[in-house]
Amino acid sequence: MSPKKEHDELIREEFARQSSSMPISPVFTSSDILDRIESAACLASSSRVLDLGCGPGIITEAFADDVGEMVAFDIAPEMMYSVLQRCRKAGQENVHFVIGHAERLPLHKASFDTIITRLTFHHFPDPKTVISEMSRVLRPDGNIVIADIVSSELPEEARLHNALEVLRDPSHVKMLSCTDLKHLVRSAGLFIEAEDSWIKEREFGEWLQITNAPERSEPLYAIMQSLAKANVRAGIDLQTDGATVKFVHRWLLLTAKKA
Repeated sequence: MSPKKEHDELIREEFARQSSSMPISPVFTSSDILDRIESAACLASSSRVLDLGCGPGIITEAFADDVGEMVAFDIAPEMMYSVLQRCRKAGQENVHFVIGHAERLPLHKASFDTIITRLTFHHFPDPKTVISEMSRVLRPDGNIVIADIVSSELPEEARLHNALEVLRDPSHVKMLSCTDLKHLVRSAGLFIEAEDSWIKEREFGEWLQITNAPERSEPLYAIMQSLAKANVRAGIDLQTDGATVKFVHRWLLLTAKKA
């Protein structure tokens, strides 16, 4: 099996595992983050919107009533079933569902007014191709909204941070630094119109619970607690009070248009 197919299988396996935990996780349901994304997206009643890497459909459901058409796109069938049930329950008939690869979007050129993607780029083995595909299906006057966690600008801190994320969720590839994510967007011929950033405090139990993989808890906790006791912050301000491990995630939200 090729590395690409292996990663695809890993993504499907992990997301199937997370399909029941992700919809109730505070980091995914946070009204603050949804409000930031909605403000950046500037949605209109006539907008055709792509929710790229829709997961359980939290963004799809939140914004579908405010737009003309919403397309929920994901690689994992279990996630698509979740968003289908969510939108049916909400009576949203303007949502369409597509399963596929972000690197090869089965969508027409210049067919979306807005593309929104949240917490996806750190799962892509080839983010450059993904951003190019997003640019391809975006209309000339449309906008792209990307919200993701970013790593430290210091390579050693970023390397350690990403290693911890992979131990928690093997489908994780790489969180980019703020500089690298912005460079990626610009490399696709996009102009960054606005940016927003914030810090979210995280706690080990809450962070791990999303994966539905309790067998990963003990070894990962031991590593992170030892790092925190040794004052190794990993770019995420690792701390421990002896009872738990806490840290922060730094978010970056970019709004981009075709240059």
